[in-house]
Amino acid sequence: MKAAWLTASLLMLPQFAVAQNQDLRSSPSASAADWEICNETSYILRLATAYMRGDKISPKGWDITRPGECITQKVPPNSPRYIFAESASVHQGGIREWAGNIPLCVSDDDFEADATKSCQLQNLEMRNYLAVDPTDTRTSFIEPDNFGKNAATAGMQRLLKDSDYKITRVDGLPGRRTTKTIETFKKDQKLDSNIDNTALIDAMAKVAESKQAEIGLEVCNNSSGKIWTAIATRDDGDWKSRGWWTLEEGQCLRPITKPLQGSEAHFYALAENITESENGRETGPDKRLRSVATTPAQFCVAEAKFSALGREYCAEAGYAVANFRPLPTDNDGIRITLTDQDFAVPNPVGLRQ
Repeated sequence: MKAAWLTASLLMLPQFAVAQNQDLRSSPSASAADWEICNETSYILRLATAYMRGDKISPKGWDITRPGECITQKVPPNSPRYIFAESASVHQGGIREWAGNIPLCVSDDDFEADATKSCQLQNLEMRNYLAVDPTDTRTSFIEPDNFGKNAATAGMQRLLKDSDYKITRVDGLPGRRTTKTIETFKKDQKLDSNIDNTALIDAMAKVAESKQAEIGLEVCNNSSGKIWTAIATRDDGDWKSRGWWTLEEGQCLRPITKPLQGSEAHFYALAENITESENGRETGPDKRLRSVATTPAQFCVAEAKFSALGREYCAEAGYAVANFRPLPTDNDGIRITLTDQDFAVPNPVGLRQ
């Protein structure tokens, strides 16, 4: 499951008119119209769209759009349409969302859903799609810095930065430093000097993706049951704790996707507590991550998914307090494997979803 507490909703163009009460069962039109969807951000985007496919509204994903790229979809004219976008996982700093307020289904992998059925019944998650005016023929995604025709350059700057090349600012301006860094990347990767932007962005994305495996925090579950984990990081001087990420047995995930060096990051976890009895398997209060410090660092946590700002006055804000472990921050990335031995006796009050 994607961690929604790490996403950031960014600015969108005015033509994203949100329709609160669209009928999801509208009849399809006899002919189809072109709907152009453009990525004017510095991120590679994954797009999910929902409109009349056959005789019903059907959310479907994912289409990939590079910075500066447009795709075209055939849609019934004057019928409801919805869209959701998120940044690709190759970028550092977590997933960004471009969203609205119409709840429809998604999946991590490619999917097609039925909007008239519950997402849970389809083994899918829910995201808030944006309702688009059916008369609009072009929908563009932007950031607060509106890159426009310079989006491809901004995208290359961001991917180079994601790969630890020396890019001080993502501004979309093709200056001498950006041009020189791009040429250095081509030489490092042994690419043709005349490679086109599409192929160049794809090559940069592959390098950025491989870099992602070397940074941040990866948590792996080598215990005998399900694990829930939370993190605490300092953002712009303020502490923030977030959770929960769910790990099934044998699963790994990455709750932090930024370099750890100098970050003061901490983590916490709870483990499923299943016991065997005469009545069969029983689930008790969750087991807690053992403390490793004499005076552990304490942060706010909640029963369900949460994002808590600050680490003081947790009870006054409706949170509980948990003892987090500090993460080694000598390197940019670390993998932590949790086993049954990492967890203590059951907590009398469970704290996870």
